[in-house]
Amino acid sequence: MYYGNVVTVISSDKEKSKLIAENLGKLHENEKIQIYYRKKENYIRSVLIPRDYPEKILDAAEAITLSSYCIFYLPTTPSWIDGEIALLISANNCKGEIISDLPAENIKKLFKGLPIENFPVVNSPSDFEEKEKDKGIIYIDKAFVVKGVGVVVTGFSYTTVKVHDKLKAIPIGKDVEIKSIQVLDEDQEEVEPGIRIGFALRNVKEDEMKDTFLLIKNEIKISKTIKGKIFTFPWSTINDQGNYHFVSNGVSVMGKLKMIDNATVEISLNDEIPISERFLVIDVNAKQGKPRIVGYITPI
Repeated sequence: MYYGNVVTVISSDKEKSKLIAENLGKLHENEKIQIYYRKKENYIRSVLIPRDYPEKILDAAEAITLSSYCIFYLPTTPSWIDGEIALLISANNCKGEIISDLPAENIKKLFKGLPIENFPVVNSPSDFEEKEKDKGIIYIDKAFVVKGVGVVVTGFSYTTVKVHDKLKAIPIGKDVEIKSIQVLDEDQEEVEPGIRIGFALRNVKEDEMKDTFLLIKNEIKISKTIKGKIFTFPWSTINDQGNYHFVSNGVSVMGKLKMIDNATVEISLNDEIPISERFLVIDVNAKQGKPRIVGYITPI
């Protein structure tokens, strides 16, 4: 049975990101988020690169919130993009490392006050095996019909899934059954967390799945209204009753943010989503000189 982990490689230098990813795996999918794989016995590492970043901040936020580990290449002459990447990784609170020719003490000084200041500084990416945490969800990025098979979805597992399991499709709220499972074109009876999957589904039509972004287990709580503590970066601004993108588990949902007090907010979302450990707050229309990464919310 396969298990694995998901890693994002990100930098203002796109060519360096590509070289690092090639060191960790082989390119298999060249979409808006490129996916590299490396398989070793039952372990599979998936490496993500948000191809259109910095132009598309949400692509980067979605990739990083899918990942438990981030590899950040920092050039010797950092730009505003590298500062934004540092905020993005820090907001997501994932583990990681910095690859750079800059001295470690310079990097620590540059990112002082951010969790990323404690990342190890290395010359080449670490080769390691980990397993994603079981969150009770499966992230979905595509849905299509295969002749003779039916509706098929692809994505990443963040829970153990078996053939014939019944899951709920979000946001449509419909129960679907796992008809079959494929990993790297091989049929499987079961997968563990951290794996790029293809599921054939029963009890659903293609048009019902086209806007689906998650499959979840029945015990997972979902809501359109979430109350939580907000952390904002010192140089960002937050607007009461403002509209923002809230990102978790690879999913970006628009919503309105209401300030309850200086540290507490309530967000009203356009779609029901699982209540995650934290939500990144993204302002895609931030004014020049202000970061698009506003901060994050931890539900209470």
